[in-house]
Amino acid sequence: MPAILMIDDDKDFSGLAAAHFTGQGYTVELTYDGKEGLAKAAVLKPDIIFLDIMMPGLNGIEVLRELQAGDETSDIPVIIVSGKYCDPAMSDLFNQERNFKGFLGKPVALAALQQKVEALLKK
Repeated sequence: MPAILMIDDDKDFSGLAAAHFTGQGYTVELTYDGKEGLAKAAVLKPDIIFLDIMMPGLNGIEVLRELQAGDETSDIPVIIVSGKYCDPAMSDLFNQERNFKGFLGKPVALAALQQKVEALLKK
């Protein structure tokens, strides 16, 4: 089954999303900060990463750039899932990274997130 890595310090959202996707047959790994997320991404090589923007330590933009720069992680699609509003300037930052595959604002409907995941996995 496809593997998802969630890099998000929002434990409530992470728990709900992990339960949802595990119930759909996905393997889900959780990390709560950017540094740990980068390390796990390199080892696990998940099929998709869900990434929050506002986190302690490395923020989501820094993590996205590090993922893009890493030999082991540059091809992993990343979906930004955040409660922070994504203005056009922020969208421009994300779109500079070829592994960025979409933004969904919190609260996010898990069905919408699942549709995005399924569409990416079909490519």
